[in-house]
Amino acid sequence: MKSAAGHIVTVDGAVKRAGAFPVLGKMTLMQAVALAGGADEQTANMHRVAIFRTIDGQRQAAAFDLLSIQHGEMEDPPVYSGDVIIVDGSRIKDTQKKIFQAFPLLTIFRPF
Repeated sequence: MKSAAGHIVTVDGAVKRAGAFPVLGKMTLMQAVALAGGADEQTANMHRVAIFRTIDGQRQAAAFDLLSIQHGEMEDPPVYSGDVIIVDGSRIKDTQKKIFQAFPLLTIFRPF
């Protein structure tokens, strides 16, 4: 049996407390962002949140709109151990901005 320490999700970008957080059961994108203290009101772009995930050995990504999720207009997607979530923001490194610009708003995972 694997220890719970191996089951983490990483939240980075325009959040209050970026870091790695334990996944102890079912978790959604909104719950993961909440574990990081929520989006930073001053810098976060709530319309551009990406989940990076490895599927069948290939790194893939999907972008989501947290405001649409909060308003019930979009489903709150599940997150899994090993996922990396990045909340877009004005202070994010140029490399991460380029990644966001390369992806239209997606609700399915695509290779990159």
